[in-house]
Amino acid sequence: MKRTGLFWGIALITLGVLFMARNYGWFYIDWDFFSRFWPVLIILAGLNLIFSRSNPAAALVTTVLLAVSVPLAFFGFFHNDRWNHGRWGNDRYDYRYNHDDEDDDDDNSNDDDHDNDDDQHENRPKVQTSHIAEPMDATIDQATLKFESGAGRFYIGTPSDSLVEADTKMSVSKYSMSVNRNDNSRSADIELKLDDDEIDIKSGELVNLVDLRLNAKPTWSFDFGIGAGQANFDLSAYAVKSVKLGAGAAEIELKLGDRAPLSDVKIESGVTSVTLKIPKTVGCQVETQGALTFKKLDGFDEIGGGNYQTPGYGASAKKIIIHYEGGVSRFAVERY
Repeated sequence: MKRTGLFWGIALITLGVLFMARNYGWFYIDWDFFSRFWPVLIILAGLNLIFSRSNPAAALVTTVLLAVSVPLAFFGFFHNDRWNHGRWGNDRYDYRYNHDDEDDDDDNSNDDDHDNDDDQHENRPKVQTSHIAEPMDATIDQATLKFESGAGRFYIGTPSDSLVEADTKMSVSKYSMSVNRNDNSRSADIELKLDDDEIDIKSGELVNLVDLRLNAKPTWSFDFGIGAGQANFDLSAYAVKSVKLGAGAAEIELKLGDRAPLSDVKIESGVTSVTLKIPKTVGCQVETQGALTFKKLDGFDEIGGGNYQTPGYGASAKKIIIHYEGGVSRFAVERY
C-alpha cells in the first residue's frame, strides 16, 4: 500500500514536470524514443512483482523507476502524434522539419498572407544541413573515431572512399571534426563533436541527425557517447579492434563483422535497449553486470558469474568479447 502511494505521487509529479517542460521549453526530450518505451514498463513491472516478496529494497527501486517511466511512455505516445515523420536522403532518417533556407525576398512578398503562420512558427528551430569529409591517406592502417553527442539519431553504414565523412542535420548547433595523423604509426585520430557544449533550446525541440561513413581499409577503434535517442551502427564492413559505447536513454543497434581477429566491445548504459548482431563465424564471449537488465542471449552457454560463451569459443580463430554494464535495460545478442 505504501508503494502504491509512492508510485502515484512520483508519477503525478513527473507528469506535471513534463507538461511544464514542454510548455516552457526547459529541455529537449526525444519523444519518438519514449513512444516506443512500453517494453521497459513490462520489464519493470515483472521485476517489481518478483522483488516484492524476496527483496523489498529492490522492489522499492523498481517502483520508483516505474513511477517515472510510465508518465514518460504515456506522454511520449500522445506527444508523438504531433510529429510528421519525413524521410531524409536515403530513407534512413526521420525528422520533424523538412525545409531549406528560404529566400528573403520571397518571404517579404508574402508577409501579408502569412502573418499568422509567422507568429505560430516564430520559435521553430531552423534545420541546417552540412557535409564534413576528411580525405583518405593510403598509408593509414589504424584509425580511432571519437563521437560525442547529446540526444538525436545517429547512423553508420556504407563505407566511403574518404577516411571519414558525415552528413548532418541540426537545428541549434553544428558539428566540427578534427583529425590528427601520425605518419610514424600510420594512424589517425578523429573527433566529431558539437561545437556548443551547452545548447539553449528555447522551443524545447531539437533536430540532430548524423550519418557517418568510413573508409574500410584501416582497422578501427570507436568511442561513442550518446545521451538519448536512437543509434544504428552497422560496422560489419569494417575491421573493428574495439568499441566503447556509453548511452543514457537510448535505443542502440550495433552490428559487427568478422574482419578483425579480435574485437573488444565495452558498453555502459542507463535506460536503454541494446541489440548486438554478430556473425556465426566468430566466437563470442559476453560478460554482463546489472541486476535490472533483461538479457536475451540465444545460442550462448552460461559459464557462471554473469558470463556466457558461444559453443566452441576457445577454438574459434576469431573472437568478439563483449562487456555489458546496464541499468534498467534490455540487452540482446543476435547471431547472423
